[in-house]
Amino acid sequence: MRGSFSFSVPTVVRFGAGVSNNVASALPSGTQRVVLVRGAKGLAAETVRAMLEQAGVYCVDVTCAREPSVASVNSAVEAVKGVGPQAVVAIGGGSVIDTGKALAFCLGHDLTLSSNLSEVPDSLLSRSGPVPCIALPTTAGTGAEVTANSVLDIPELQAKVSLRGKALFPTAALVDPNLLKTAPASVLLSSGLDAVVQTIEAYTSCAATPFSDALTEPNITRGMEALQLIVAGDAPDSAWHDMAWVSVSSGVALANGGLGAAHGIASVLGGRYAAPHGALCGRLLVPVLQKNLRNASPDTSVAMRLLECVTQISEAFPSERDQDALSGLEVWLDRRALPRLREFGIELSDIPTIADSSCSASSSKKNPVALTQADYEEILRDAY
Repeated sequence: MRGSFSFSVPTVVRFGAGVSNNVASALPSGTQRVVLVRGAKGLAAETVRAMLEQAGVYCVDVTCAREPSVASVNSAVEAVKGVGPQAVVAIGGGSVIDTGKALAFCLGHDLTLSSNLSEVPDSLLSRSGPVPCIALPTTAGTGAEVTANSVLDIPELQAKVSLRGKALFPTAALVDPNLLKTAPASVLLSSGLDAVVQTIEAYTSCAATPFSDALTEPNITRGMEALQLIVAGDAPDSAWHDMAWVSVSSGVALANGGLGAAHGIASVLGGRYAAPHGALCGRLLVPVLQKNLRNASPDTSVAMRLLECVTQISEAFPSERDQDALSGLEVWLDRRALPRLREFGIELSDIPTIADSSCSASSSKKNPVALTQADYEEILRDAY
């Protein structure tokens, strides 16, 4: 980690309360027609649509009612082809933004996707396309507004696969803390947990760099404190600001330094069961940290980082059981009715298969310590 490293932040990020009011100015000059990708309810999207139309921009809607798939992206491509959109504006959570990114890519190259995403030419993925994507996140979570991939469900494979490359970076991201206030309470909890877990895993990742450290180390406590205030209700504006910042900065960090086993397992589970990604990550964080600590060699930098995270968690969520520094977080999650894995329809008999797939998940490869299939099975049973 102390050798040479590189980093990339190709998305132009505008951050702060009210920046979404300037959405029209983020479009290329002369833009007249856009696709507006929005969630099923899309309350914030109505305001954005009104601002675009006031600026003389024609909008055609694409609604993202569930997590995107190859089929849903292809359907959107067909639905808007006759419009001749000059840009895509995606306002919503990670699923909406991933849809917008994939849609802009396909429209820019006049293509549809097959279930084998490896068939997409690298020559197209490696460069920005002609149709820009403007992302406006309404949840604190995936950091999709600053990452180079779109996660798509492929039901026949029972897997989620990433369409990945420079072409998937949004051209601009308008990160407005005010937009987070429109999300339902359950989404605030799961998406906020995703941002916190991303921060911790990007900090402890074996591929972490001084650049990703600068984005993660100060934000571990900041994210947990903001999440507590937001979930409790009537949070001050400062908490929404901090949550939005932790989210976007964790996205930049993971794009430049990777994640770990919690996200690796969650990606496998997400492809098999109807389970919110952030809720899975939140439930897996404690057993993954515990397993990593047991496997880390004492007095190493890896062990020190893991212990630093445990200390910060125990300070934010004071221990509820002696000799268990992470019990406070576990109890807090239980009191907020965050589901355990069994509540998503996962059977104990499924665990060996899930563990086997988790070992080779892309995020798992950046875990701070090497874990065996038996380790993954134990993590899954602990979260069950």
